[in-house]
Amino acid sequence: LNHQFKKEKEPLDFLEQSKDAIFTTSDIEQHPAKRTPPPPFITSTLQQEAAKQIGLSVSQTMHLAQELYESGLITYMRTDSVTLSNFALNAAKEFINSNYGEKYYKRRQYKTKSKGAQEAHEAIRPTDLSKPTIDASGQIKRLYELIWQRALASQAAEAQIDHLSINIEADSAMFLATGQTITFPGYLSIYPEQTQEKILPHLTDKEPLKLLELTTDQHFTQPPARYSDAGLVKQLEKYGIGRPSTYAPIIATIEKRGYVIRDNYKRLEPTAIGKI
Repeated sequence: LNHQFKKEKEPLDFLEQSKDAIFTTSDIEQHPAKRTPPPPFITSTLQQEAAKQIGLSVSQTMHLAQELYESGLITYMRTDSVTLSNFALNAAKEFINSNYGEKYYKRRQYKTKSKGAQEAHEAIRPTDLSKPTIDASGQIKRLYELIWQRALASQAAEAQIDHLSINIEADSAMFLATGQTITFPGYLSIYPEQTQEKILPHLTDKEPLKLLELTTDQHFTQPPARYSDAGLVKQLEKYGIGRPSTYAPIIATIEKRGYVIRDNYKRLEPTAIGKI
């Protein structure tokens, strides 16, 4: 809704008035854009993404990556390089063209920008890019698949999206919907990335909409977000503390000494005060 209420009775009255309202789209603004795939994993980005997507701590990530490396399934997991070997580039091309089609392929060679990067090894990738998964279960399987997705996606075409802003009229009220539609998935077919923007359907101007649910929420001021494993690694990297290979022992040490404590703290969610 394009305005907020000050008293609790106001949104409840608004809900009652909206039961029989007619909702239609208007003033659709569309801005096309392209999204480039991220580079293959280096040690720090693997630690951050494994924390976000799988829920692994930094030490767990490095332990499982070590197992994958010793089993000959991935390249060396302690590296600052985003470069892929010609062997890997050719293997990625063959797999994408065969399984997704030529329009999904785009060759790239990323270069490391950070000063003092240690590039004795190439980026973290599967040793066999034609192998999307492994004969295993649980977290080690998910970690391998994450590494495979990221490495292969780095050689895929950009995703083409439309950023949308849509006004929705409902009698005397006006709602605003913002989000995006994906017109060509490109690398997102291989490595679906989380985004803050909502995925919206294709809509036309003056299109009638069916109301499924209308809710009013009460929001509260939130304290700053607490650190996760991914957030700590990002800060260590930002301030040049340690090396990617030492992030896990650094975090383990500050935990052991009680400088940080792991807990199950949850932020307050908006409280629903009404619904139709």
